[in-house]
Amino acid sequence: MLSEGDKRRAREILSFPDALHYISEEESCEDDAAEPRSGPRPRKIRKLSWEKSKLRNIKTKLDEAYLAGLTEKLRRTSARVSRTEEESSRPHPPNGPRCAVHND
Repeated sequence: MLSEGDKRRAREILSFPDALHYISEEESCEDDAAEPRSGPRPRKIRKLSWEKSKLRNIKTKLDEAYLAGLTEKLRRTSARVSRTEEESSRPHPPNGPRCAVHND
């Protein structure tokens, strides 16, 4: 569950015109298995090097709440997602909210 402060931060980020830049980069995982599989391919999420850990934690909580709200059937048929330590090459958007981007 998100605190009121986290909800405020999420609303602030989502209200920006370039809000999609704050979504973590995803890609399909390549399966080594030669046999075809049914259902969606597993996905991996790369971290954004400029992203504040607070934003990363908010996104994790939102993902958990989303999964908890799915029916059992939807949970079984949804793509498996794994977070990796690989960094995205996406640069941070200019003039973003301070609660999302850390300054190096």
